[in-house]
Amino acid sequence: VRNFPIQDEGRIKPLDTYARNQLLAFYGKRSLKHENLSAIDWIFDLILNPEKGGKKKVFNIRNPEVTASLRLEWTNEHKYSFNEVILGLKEQLELVSEFYNKPDESRTIFEKQFLEIYFNALRFKEITYSLSCLAPFIEVNDSLLAEKLNTSPGKAVSYAHLVKQFHTLTEMFHTVMNKPEEELSQSDKELSMILLTLQHTSSDDYAQALKLIPPSPLDETGTWLSPWELMDGRPRSPYQDKILNALEKYLSGRALGDENIMMSALTDYEAGISAITIGKPDINILKKETWVNKANLFYTSVAFYLSAFIFLGLSWMFHQSKYLQRISAGFLGLGLLYHTYGIYLRMFIMGRPPVSTLYESVIFVGFVTVVCAVIIEYFRRDGLGLFVGAVSGAIFHYIGFGYAADGDTLGMLVAVLNSNFWLATHVTTITLGYGVTVVAGFIGHLYLIQMIRNPKNNTLLKSINKNMFGVTLIALFFTLFGTILGGIWADQSWGRFWGWDPKENGALLIVMWHVMMIHMRITGKVKPEGFALGLIMNIIIVMMAWFGVNLLNVGLHSYGFTSGIARNLFLFTALELITGFGTYYWAQSRKGRLVV
Repeated sequence: VRNFPIQDEGRIKPLDTYARNQLLAFYGKRSLKHENLSAIDWIFDLILNPEKGGKKKVFNIRNPEVTASLRLEWTNEHKYSFNEVILGLKEQLELVSEFYNKPDESRTIFEKQFLEIYFNALRFKEITYSLSCLAPFIEVNDSLLAEKLNTSPGKAVSYAHLVKQFHTLTEMFHTVMNKPEEELSQSDKELSMILLTLQHTSSDDYAQALKLIPPSPLDETGTWLSPWELMDGRPRSPYQDKILNALEKYLSGRALGDENIMMSALTDYEAGISAITIGKPDINILKKETWVNKANLFYTSVAFYLSAFIFLGLSWMFHQSKYLQRISAGFLGLGLLYHTYGIYLRMFIMGRPPVSTLYESVIFVGFVTVVCAVIIEYFRRDGLGLFVGAVSGAIFHYIGFGYAADGDTLGMLVAVLNSNFWLATHVTTITLGYGVTVVAGFIGHLYLIQMIRNPKNNTLLKSINKNMFGVTLIALFFTLFGTILGGIWADQSWGRFWGWDPKENGALLIVMWHVMMIHMRITGKVKPEGFALGLIMNIIIVMMAWFGVNLLNVGLHSYGFTSGIARNLFLFTALELITGFGTYYWAQSRKGRLVV
């Protein structure tokens, strides 16, 4: 059931991914660990038991102002149930209307968060009743009635099952209508209750969040349907009927806790999917995505990177122990292996190059820094590469986790970006340049630290200086080549090679800074420590070009706009400036001179 295909946000994804992303939006996490409840179990529990689901505290509200406006009591857990939230929202409908009619740019943080809770509550309710037409909510107890409705006495059936018996129900209803009230039998009264329940359930037809039914062969739009959309009497293809019946059977089996019925339903469902003639989803890819969701490859990768750093630190404590350094190298290699496999699987699932979104660029830059570090360590064998790889790999993973918390990390692209050739050339190349530039800056940090520790170790300082220069040349190649390719792409897509777009300006600034530092080093205008400081400053330029331009929300690259990043970018810049200039002047004082 985790692999059931569902259309959401422009792509076909497994139901497991959909459930995880929805729970993340409500709860802030992709599972309810305190209840040992996975996202897929949560969503089916919600569908089959709306009353219980409405009481479960899955709404994460961390703003006390929002909590107060909803008349909720502020708690340390910040968790509230749908029933509590919806009660507060009903009392604040005027506030909702006021905030909704405001332009987004003029809304305060409180107003945005209040509206977010409102829309989350609407979506929660829609998900809750999306399969109410298939869930066995209507119990038929009378034996005569059960026989006429093609079921067994005492068995609960679905709205969809009774809709199939529409003509029988209509005939029975007309018979009951012509009877005096005192002549109504128990069967007649139960029929009236069933009809009232059907009428009440039909009001759920707005709930169309779960697009689980593929379109008919005649539908050229490729838009999937929710079960409720097929309840309106429209013609259905044979495979649509099979899938709908399989879903109904699965819900019945799950409600009864009968594994045999559920397994039989899954078999029927796969047969329905196999019968699709046009636009059949690839079940193997869906299964792979479900496995990726469960495997958490990047979390395993960061654990290995941190282990590599710990053992490297231990090796320094024990007089450069080669044995501990080899263990550190092993952990770094394992982390890189998981990192690589995670990126490969994402490429396989989405059928596109490794970098296409801001999240993917973070993961890929982390990968590039570790690969560069491994190459450096292969030639140096003194732990410098291990340090750069372990630290940079872990840092970029943690940045990536922050972006992953925003929702689906396998989202669809803006149309103009959906070009595999240019994604594989311009975007990948410029991102390689970002990664190598960051490595050069890391080595710059290490050079200044080494000058502070032991300014007289000229042999070590010269070797690090050579590494700085070599890595900078490679970074210049990738950033320059990537920028040129970007211009060609822009010319083909928008009709101009260069338009002084903020992202283009950032890329140009990185290239110019590289060229300036290389020329100043060759001509002797800067000493090695000045060159190291320049490389550290280039990390700031990279971050501004990479993330900072998204704060402007202008230009052709505004599709990557990210709110809330300004504070983190400011803190990073301040930290780099303080550590960069601080270590530079400290290193100068250790040498007894002050030159750039």
